[in-house]
Amino acid sequence: MSKKDEFKEFALNNKYLQTLVNSGKYSWQDLYETYDIYGTDSEIWSSYKTKTKKETSSTETVKNLFNNLKNIDTDKLEENITSLQKALGFLEEIVSLRTEKKEEKKETNKKKKSTEIERFFDD
Repeated sequence: MSKKDEFKEFALNNKYLQTLVNSGKYSWQDLYETYDIYGTDSEIWSSYKTKTKKETSSTETVKNLFNNLKNIDTDKLEENITSLQKALGFLEEIVSLRTEKKEEKKETNKKKKSTEIERFFDD
């Protein structure tokens, strides 16, 4: 068996090599030269595997995200957004009422103090 045929068999058994070539990071020539220099049992192949795993995991994450987006029921999503908007509006109303009451209380306290001072000087 020729060195070229051995590399072909090695490439068939290690599918991550095809991913590296398809991504454009390496050419078959680059990988063949590495194979020719280091052989099949070198630690260098584990670094290639690691690079492929990182790319695959990020690709899978994006695919999972798109699959989840496909499965979203837009009618339910719209209902949930509407109910959330209502709840936020209700909370905003409560906060504004409390703020108004605090301001009224401050004004009432100011009036009481001013009338007390006036009463003091009237004597």
